[in-house]
Amino acid sequence: MALPFPDLWLSRRMGLADGAIPSRAEFEAWLADRLAELVDHARANSPFYARHLDGFDGASLRSLDDFSKLPVIAPDLLGAAPERLLCVSQDEIARVVTLTSSGTTGIPKRVFHTGEDLAATTEFFSRGMANMLGAGETALVFLPGDRPGGVGRLLDEALSRFGARAETFGPLEDADAALDRCLDLGATCVVGSPAHLNLLALAYARRGPTHGPIRSALLCWDTVPDAVVRNVAGIPGCRPFRHWGMIETGLGGGVECAPGSGMHLREADVYVEIADQDTGRLLPDGEFGEMVVTTPLRRGMPLIRYRTGDVGRILAGECVCGSPLKRLAPQVRRVGDGVELGAGVLRLDELNELLYGLPGVGDFAARFDPRFEARRATNRLSLTICGQVEREDVFAALRTLPGVAASLDCGALELEIQLRDGRRPAIPGLGKRRLDTGSER
Repeated sequence: MALPFPDLWLSRRMGLADGAIPSRAEFEAWLADRLAELVDHARANSPFYARHLDGFDGASLRSLDDFSKLPVIAPDLLGAAPERLLCVSQDEIARVVTLTSSGTTGIPKRVFHTGEDLAATTEFFSRGMANMLGAGETALVFLPGDRPGGVGRLLDEALSRFGARAETFGPLEDADAALDRCLDLGATCVVGSPAHLNLLALAYARRGPTHGPIRSALLCWDTVPDAVVRNVAGIPGCRPFRHWGMIETGLGGGVECAPGSGMHLREADVYVEIADQDTGRLLPDGEFGEMVVTTPLRRGMPLIRYRTGDVGRILAGECVCGSPLKRLAPQVRRVGDGVELGAGVLRLDELNELLYGLPGVGDFAARFDPRFEARRATNRLSLTICGQVEREDVFAALRTLPGVAASLDCGALELEIQLRDGRRPAIPGLGKRRLDTGSER
């Protein structure tokens, strides 16, 4: 019997013979050794890490608990001075990726990848995507793919290892055109952001009885609302898979296996700790906290206890597939993705579930403007809704959120709702859905 995806991949990364499945204890012992080696490598080759990790060395890190005592690094470092994290010559760097800030004035981050980093991501993609399509089949990818080392190129290389192929469509701009291309290709898998694949699902629904061969969808790039998973599952015969990852860590971070009981983390390459946002204290499995990541096998630009700004939780217990790799719960959100409305708080994850759950809504954009008037504070929430839905239905749905209803009733909030064509995304390109406040977060 073939090993499930997480075990096949882990066996290869640990240098074990195919078929050798480590226990959780064996994997953690291997991981602790790799983290100790990483600390020594970083201190020896990066002046920043030599200072940042002063007083620590590999010999003192005998367990994962010891490792958790190391100081964290903040995301700002990747904008201000990313070269300080390099532990190899820039001649060994195969690709430099620039990440634009989620705000309007933040310094873009830069991340350096070696050829080995890109190869490791390709291996992870190859193992995971084999759950979603087979030899001779095509995945249509709604992500960038025009640059060497880009996600589209990596996916195509990954799929070619088992006889499939990826065609890069680029970010979705028109859902009907995207659906036409999907049907023309006979694509059995689609890959893209939740917002774009939600628009594609809406286009399928508009077509009525015209069914294509899509059997799977990989939802990635942004947080994945449960409502979008349900909508994509409405494509006839389609099974959605969720993915979490960051460009900082080499894209692939965690993906659902066939049973779909959480996202198996790519722990040999992306080790995740869950920490209290205020105290930094590690939290047990099952509790939500900030995700702190380390790249155990990366030697070019290693990240050691990097604060991601993502909030998530590790699911307790083992997956039914038997893998020793831990699973990330699907409910991932950003730190600070919420605003005070005046008489309550609105979080982006609430808004995602509410609006994507409304029949006919393809996508949305939200902006929050605090405006101060003579005698009271009045806040405005402006929504652009792409789809076939009535303004009154959107307003009524928003009032089901306690914070919104209370703020409307006391005059602290006003709503502005604009309706747009349901074929096109509310935010051009691959902009992530967020509560835009017009300021950097």
